[in-house]
Amino acid sequence: MKRKNIKKYFIKYTLEFFVIVMGITFSFFVQNIRNDIQIDTKRELIIDNLLSELEFNQAYIDKTKRDFKREMEYVNKLLLDSLTTQEIKKYPKNLSPLNPFFNVSKFSPSRSIYNSIVNDGSFNIIEPSSLKVIIDEIYSLNHNTIISIIDSEQLIADKADEFFVNNYTSTYVKNFWFNNDEKLINSVFKIMQKDSKFKALMVQKISFMEIKVIGLNNYSKKNDSLINLIKSNKPLE
Repeated sequence: MKRKNIKKYFIKYTLEFFVIVMGITFSFFVQNIRNDIQIDTKRELIIDNLLSELEFNQAYIDKTKRDFKREMEYVNKLLLDSLTTQEIKKYPKNLSPLNPFFNVSKFSPSRSIYNSIVNDGSFNIIEPSSLKVIIDEIYSLNHNTIISIIDSEQLIADKADEFFVNNYTSTYVKNFWFNNDEKLINSVFKIMQKDSKFKALMVQKISFMEIKVIGLNNYSKKNDSLINLIKSNKPLE
């Protein structure tokens, strides 16, 4: 009788233990499924937001490409002695036609989504890893390369500005950058056309401008490729 009771209780408690273990295991299993669904939903939202940012940047990139090309053409024409008064007048009215020589066109595409997911760590849930590499390459490597070139060009632009301060002080103090006086601007261009040292600075400047244009074209192609890649991998709605 004793043995039967022991066997009975053994089976009872073994079954209860088994039920408890199965219950806990199933609970963990369900929770893991929920976590996976949450991560998948968050991942999809991140990709959608990144896609929106990349597409938003397309128009800005195209405009910046035109700006880079225009600035470089003006410097190139100065070096080729083909920059005419009519060309100067064609420069955008809201900007100084001296910008290509004393200033630098910047590059600042939207990066808020990328910066946000990097800072909060959610960038790590993007899959596959090869997609993360491409995203990081565009937002980090390619972007920083262009910024580095711009910084180098800016140093030459600053030297050109300083050159005028030291060598053409009386002209510089007339604030020719913000002065719309046509005669003053033309006189500045005549100085630039005749001064070989100033032109030497422009030779340095245009070398960075050329590299910058190439860098932006490469950035633009990769931006478009990433957009197409994301769209091709998105499920049909």
